[in-house]
Amino acid sequence: MDASDTIVNEIEKALKQLIVICNKYSLSGSFSTVNDLDNAFPSNLPRSTEVEFLYKNYNPEKLKIETGFTPIKIHSVSELSKAQNGYEYLLKNYLVIGDDLGGGKPIIAVVDEGNTPIYASYDVIEPFKIAGSLSGFIFSLAELIDLVYGHYDIFDIADDNDEVNDYFIYELRKRIVPLIGYENFNAFYDYFYG
Repeated sequence: MDASDTIVNEIEKALKQLIVICNKYSLSGSFSTVNDLDNAFPSNLPRSTEVEFLYKNYNPEKLKIETGFTPIKIHSVSELSKAQNGYEYLLKNYLVIGDDLGGGKPIIAVVDEGNTPIYASYDVIEPFKIAGSLSGFIFSLAELIDLVYGHYDIFDIADDNDEVNDYFIYELRKRIVPLIGYENFNAFYDYFYG
């Protein structure tokens, strides 16, 4: 097995885990295959092996994820062109693959680096890395969903002053640090709850 097979194997495991978790909590949306990705994927947008694998085999359709704060969406291949609107200032190797429902908090795949690291931004600040790979981000997202939906009934992660529950932070850190490391976890947490 060569390096690209290992990467694809890892992204496939992550996506299968995400689907299991989405189905477990009956999240809105679905995943589909795209038979002719070359025609479906906007030709003017950059892509990586991992991004191609995601959209060819597990194209997320209307996938909305509650985080306990602001819901996010992961864009389908048909939404990618529109998803880039407003983010023209980003580097050419950046592909916005998700956002919060109101926009302005892009989740970005950096397509010309190995493993397709994931960056995020909000309030037009410089994008910052939240996961060293697309698979690490997807595994982390699955853990976030499992914790938010499975243990906190979505909106119980914070008190009336929007202070995040200490145990939630502890449990999230315990689950996600092994997947993406401390530094990326801190940025991941900052994106979702900072």
